Amino acid sequence: MATTKVLLVDDESRICQSVTYLLKAKNYDVVTAACGQDALDLIAENTFDLAILDVHLPDMLGTQLMGDIKTQHPNTIFIIITGDADVDSAVAALKCGAYDYLRKPFEFEELLTTMENALSQKALKQEKDQIKEQLVLTEKRYRYLVQNSPDIIYTLDANGKFTFLNDAIVHLLGFKADDLIGKCFTTMVWEEDQEKARSCFSEHKTLTRISSEVELRLRLNGDEKRESYGAKYITAEVKSIGILEGTSANGGNRFIGIHGVIRNISERLRLQSKLRKAERMESLGTLAGGIAHDFNNLLMGIQGRSALITMDLEPSHPIQEHLRAIDEHIRSGSHLTKQLLGFARGGQYDVSPTDINKLIHESAEMFGRTRKELVIETKFHDDTIVTEIDRGQIEQVLLNLYVNAWQAMPHGGHLRLETQMMVLDEEAPQNYGLTLGNYVHLMVQDTGVGMSQSTIRRIFDPFFTTKRKGRGTGLGLASAYGIIKNHGGRISVDSEINRGTTFHIYLPVSEKSVPDEITPNRTICTGSETILLVDDETMIIDVGRSLLEKLGYRVIDAKSGEEALDIVRHNGSKIDLIVLDMIMPGMDGEKTFDRIHDLYPQIPVILSSGYTLSGQAGDIIDKGCNGFIQKPFTLSEFSNKVRQILDAPLAALVTTGYSRNTDRKIQVCRPNG
Repeated sequence: MATTKVLLVDDESRICQSVTYLLKAKNYDVVTAACGQDALDLIAENTFDLAILDVHLPDMLGTQLMGDIKTQHPNTIFIIITGDADVDSAVAALKCGAYDYLRKPFEFEELLTTMENALSQKALKQEKDQIKEQLVLTEKRYRYLVQNSPDIIYTLDANGKFTFLNDAIVHLLGFKADDLIGKCFTTMVWEEDQEKARSCFSEHKTLTRISSEVELRLRLNGDEKRESYGAKYITAEVKSIGILEGTSANGGNRFIGIHGVIRNISERLRLQSKLRKAERMESLGTLAGGIAHDFNNLLMGIQGRSALITMDLEPSHPIQEHLRAIDEHIRSGSHLTKQLLGFARGGQYDVSPTDINKLIHESAEMFGRTRKELVIETKFHDDTIVTEIDRGQIEQVLLNLYVNAWQAMPHGGHLRLETQMMVLDEEAPQNYGLTLGNYVHLMVQDTGVGMSQSTIRRIFDPFFTTKRKGRGTGLGLASAYGIIKNHGGRISVDSEINRGTTFHIYLPVSEKSVPDEITPNRTICTGSETILLVDDETMIIDVGRSLLEKLGYRVIDAKSGEEALDIVRHNGSKIDLIVLDMIMPGMDGEKTFDRIHDLYPQIPVILSSGYTLSGQAGDIIDKGCNGFIQKPFTLSEFSNKVRQILDAPLAALVTTGYSRNTDRKIQVCRPNG
């Protein structure tokens, strides 16, 4: 990844030195200038991603310099800094195209946030520009094809009957030109659009308008043509201009017919629709992630209260069975939220080496128990095939395919699952759009009703479904397509009406070995240290405090990052561990961790979140956070994680001569009854 180049222009050397030092620590490439002319000399030979300009420079205004830079480097973004109490000049800079301004003195975090936001906005704009460029390119290609395969060119007489049609009518609609000459133009217009077509023609005839452009659905002639388009009509852009003839009697014009051009715009409309659907999918992913996070917080509250009741009861108490059932329901709910988070992550999965044959066998066996009318056959490659996958997400894909197969065989049938090894190298007949390497080829084959070619073309489109209203969302196979693609694989389908359907899945093979299954540690560990619990959810604070105090710990709580920072600032030496929520309003988990780590880097921190360990959470771990635990977690998971983090750094702390508590007690672990 290329380093971001920053130009800092300020005549105050102190500001230049301090900002340069701090930005370089964040891996920015910073170049400074003390005046406008020095800056102009630099940009003559360099291109900068971002420029930070003082409003008042010794030789010119920052706004003037900004204009000069933009002339040569229009993609540079600007942040204005000013020490004036009156910010009129900074506001003027905003009007000239600056992203934002900061008043001196400013916090480095404020500058860093502003820079990150500006760079993010720039990246977003570049992405949008690329999309627009792609759309423009698609349009150019479309026009080129039209010019080389001419549009339908036609003329109508004053009564709306064809007098001329070029041969493109055959290729586009399947009509013969000679068959339409002398017939009304509505002959080839879809029934529901004929009134619109007549209205447009009338406006020409009455001289209400000279030219027009209208979208019409045009009928396709012949089964072969309909099959090729997968529909009975196409959507066309019909441009027309009236043919007028001057009259000598009154000097006016007389309508005698129409010249027109018909262009097929079905593909353009399909692309626009696909873009809108993609945007809706992105919105759904964001919504799914938020719901999953909040749901995990609720599950955590239930899990914690259940654990507290469990600890207060004897193992033989009859209520314990109900509590175990609650825990099982919580695990089921947690599995559901993991699927939602997988949908929201856009390809960020928790992957691990997995025996794909074993996974398919287990999923098929589980599915078959509830679908006795199906005969499930398997044929696996003799050797173990290891793939690096998110097990839960691939299970979701398989379940979608199994359910689709079952629905295609309402009276029973055969479901066949087969795996093969496949090598894609330079000599392979085709690469399926995949990189070279070893792949497992999974086939999911049914003997159901099959699909038409028009359905196959749309089967992976978001929101497309052949099920009746209320029976399907159209997201299952679209989600499967995205999951397989994000795993570096490919999914395709073959099908014939009444001949069944076969889905083909290709996944990269891994050289890694499958790790041994780890038996969950169900012991409960206690202690006496002081723990700072940080979470904006009152429910989580209450249950977390109760659990930790039940385990023997002293607990301090904070409901915001700001409050936590204040506690650490005044009592940091007395805190042995911090349990920190990632998603909080105001100062979030990452900013809170950064500030606390600057003050007391010795205090270990466990990050807690309803999201998975990806994205922002992974970034915090990379910064030195000591551990992560995902909500909802069990009492044994939580207590073991706390003890693991508390005990792990002891040797290192002794080495550095630091000790938080000289009276720390050795933890006690007992089985979770």
